[in-house]
Amino acid sequence: MTLTFSRVTPAGPLLTLAEAKVQLRIPATDTASDADITAKMGEAQELILARLGSAGDATWTGATVPLGVRSMIKLMLDCLYERRGGDETAEQIRKNLEAIDQLMGLYRDPTLA
Repeated sequence: MTLTFSRVTPAGPLLTLAEAKVQLRIPATDTASDADITAKMGEAQELILARLGSAGDATWTGATVPLGVRSMIKLMLDCLYERRGGDETAEQIRKNLEAIDQLMGLYRDPTLA
């Protein structure tokens, strides 16, 4: 049985590398980790869009993505970049996902719940 996933896929990244570096407190002039940061940005974006499901929008761009979604991606990016391996990684990812779910709850219409 083949698994099928349903999620939107924007045409490009919803954060810039410069924005990611600010979030991670990495100087703009430090290019040593650019490839790793770019990879983690993609992973974070995909995880958040998967979490949003049909609430995501394939037409979003870095300029049009809602600020709350941008914040969720940054939160996930921070977790993926800073917590690579180690005993606390799974626990920290769980905590970040709980925080992300709380942020998503701010966008839910209570009349539809």
